[in-house]
Order: sequence, then C-alpha cells, then structure tokens
Amino acid sequence: MNFLFRSVFLISFSFFISCISSTEKPDSYSKISHWQRYQHFLPEDLRFRKQNLPTEEFQEINGYNVHIDRYSKKEADCKILLIHGGGGNGRILGTLAIGLEKLGCEWVAPDLPGFGLTKIPSNKRYVPYEDWVLVLNDLIQKEKQNHQKIILFGLSIGGMLAYQVAAYNGEVDGLITTTLVDPREPEVRDAIASNRFLSRVGMPINSVFSFLTNGMYFPIKWFSKMEYITNDPSFSKVFAEDPYAGGSKVSLGFLNTFLNYKPKLEPESFQVCPVLLAHPSIDPWTPTNLSKTFFDRMNGKKEFVILTGAGHFPYEEPGVSELKASITNFVSQLRLKK
Repeated sequence: MNFLFRSVFLISFSFFISCISSTEKPDSYSKISHWQRYQHFLPEDLRFRKQNLPTEEFQEINGYNVHIDRYSKKEADCKILLIHGGGGNGRILGTLAIGLEKLGCEWVAPDLPGFGLTKIPSNKRYVPYEDWVLVLNDLIQKEKQNHQKIILFGLSIGGMLAYQVAAYNGEVDGLITTTLVDPREPEVRDAIASNRFLSRVGMPINSVFSFLTNGMYFPIKWFSKMEYITNDPSFSKVFAEDPYAGGSKVSLGFLNTFLNYKPKLEPESFQVCPVLLAHPSIDPWTPTNLSKTFFDRMNGKKEFVILTGAGHFPYEEPGVSELKASITNFVSQLRLKK
C-alpha cells in the first residue's frame, strides 16, 4: 500500500514539473540551423546543397498542421513517402532522397506530430501513436495519383510504422524498411528502451496510471538508446541535441500507445504489397534478429538484404551503396507491375 501511495504521489508531482512548453515552432527549416550539423558526417552524395533543397509546405491533416519536405520530380511514375521514427524528422531523412535522386521518383518527407516543424493544436493533451498512422494514411490518400506507384520507406521505428500504415491503408504498392521491430514483444522493448527497468517495470506502471500520466512530457533520450542511433558518438550527439529530433520531448501517452498498438494485419496475413527489409549489419539498437523474427512471419512477396558495415542510421559504406542498389532494384520490379 505504501508503494502504491508513493507511486501515485510521484506521478502527481511529476505532472506539475513535466508539462511541455507551447513554444511556437518556426515555419521553415531555413529559419533554423541544427539540421545542417548533420551534413559534416554524411558522404558527399547525401549532402544538401543550395540546388537540391526540398520545397516546403504545410498540410492540415487530422487536426495537425503537418510540415512536409517535397522533392518534386516532374511526371514521376513513383512517389516515395519517407517515414521517420522517434528522434528523427523529415529533413534528416531527406538525405536519402538526395542520394537516390537518379531513381526518378518524387519524394515526400513529413514531420510527424511531436517532431520537426509540424504544429500540434494547443488544446491537444498528447499525441497518441495511432495519430501517426492516421496522419500518414490521410497523406497517402492526398498524394496518390493513378499514374504513380506509392511506396513507403520507413527507417528506425519508422519501419514498423510504415508496415502498420500499409496494413491500415491496404493500397500502397511497395514497402521498404530498415528495421521491423514489434514493440509488443518484451525483447524488443528491452532493446529499444534506455534500460530494462524502464521496459519491464516503468512502462507497465505507466500503463496502469495512464489516466494521470498520458499528458506528461519528458526528453525522448531518457527513454531510448539515442546514443546508438549511429555508431559514431559525435554524430549521435548531434541527433540527441537537435530540439526538432532526438532532443524533443515525448509524452508518456505517446509511449504507452506506441508500445501497445495493434496493426490492422498481423504479418502472417499481410498481402498488401512487396516488402524490402534492408537491415544494417552493425545495429546495436535494434539487432537484425529482432527484425528477422517479424519479417520471417510474413507470407507475401519479400526480400531481405544486409547492409554491410552500416549502423542504425545507415550512411556508411558499403552499406549505403547496398541500400541504394537494393532500393533501385526493388522499385524497378514494382515498375514492371501494371
């Protein structure tokens, strides 16, 4: 009983000290500079230049003012939605659109609510994870053209998110992921959480007291192994300090709904589209076996590729060249399908 009392007191006290600020976000990446710090670590063909910057726009989707980076390609027969995970944003992932410019696809990179420049309504207590699925589903409906293949490309936990969106939408043409980790599984929770106490004790307690804790915000790096987002500590530090990415705050309500989200289709029933899992070979955050466990349960058309020498955010050689080659081949096969 004393433990229960102390827990309730701690949660109630924390509520008063963890409220997220409602500071206004800028309306363009041109007004902030942190994203430019990533360029130093990237190979030349993945770097932003004045001539290859995306156009920026906002779209009202499901009550959110969603920021989108668009890499337009006139008369493109394919459109790729870049889907980030926790600690990322659309501008960071845009480096892959730069590196795959010769693919000939249009690229769309949204900032999901809570990250990047996307604006959350002031009366929104917290962003449930399901809203990420719904926002991306609505974006697909807005973007889909009869002459274009729609492909989802998810990195980090954005890989599982891309799968969940494809399962929900049912009409995408291809799915590319770098990881496929199911946070409902205890071993996945252990891997992605900052420590085992949090994954096995802290988050279950949070679920019990969700009516009190959902609206509480804390730095995302308190809950995750942000130091493993790359295998270069200096590069990972840039992620962790970016106020629009790994330096963001996240609500306990988001984490609770993320860990317990059930996809519309389990992998055994997924027949929506072909799947490419291109997994980094040196990923201490989400090791290959965790993704393969989910991938192996899938019965549809699928392909598995190992990215040699690449970490969780795959930019190293030869892995990044293997990633580009596997995506090029995957999209070429999709183009053959009428």
